[in-house]
Amino acid sequence: MKNILALAVIALVAAVSSVICARLSIPVWTMFIGWIAFVAGGMNARTAAPTYVCCILGLIEGVIGTALISGGAAALGTDLALLVGVFIIVFAALLAQYLPFASLVICYFIGMTTFFASGLPLVMASGVTLGAGLLAGVLSGLIAVTIAGMISRDPSADAA
Repeated sequence: MKNILALAVIALVAAVSSVICARLSIPVWTMFIGWIAFVAGGMNARTAAPTYVCCILGLIEGVIGTALISGGAAALGTDLALLVGVFIIVFAALLAQYLPFASLVICYFIGMTTFFASGLPLVMASGVTLGAGLLAGVLSGLIAVTIAGMISRDPSADAA
């Protein structure tokens, strides 16, 4: 019964987070992408901050990639600009595995994909909106896992 209650709490956190994001004009899907990043990043309090940082760095790489590709298309042609732009941002994301704090490569790709999927223009407001949605998702995941863990924890384990 505790496990079912824990699952219900997770669903409730997702539902409440969706309404909050909608009220704040943050695309609800970006919150779920942030939650996916939280799960991919390790799904605990220790990895929540690095997960978010890597997603934001991925968003920035998405912006850079878009600028490189659109800016280089006239001079290089669309295919070559795409080739160069994608190579640069993917190589940078893969190199991130060597960074001590921001080494969650999958979260870089989640951030890049979030930017590309959004279709938003290259303006600061786009980054703020997407960053807020990713943050809402990471925090929602953390809150849900924390509460669900407290519910489903075996009290006899605390005594040991």
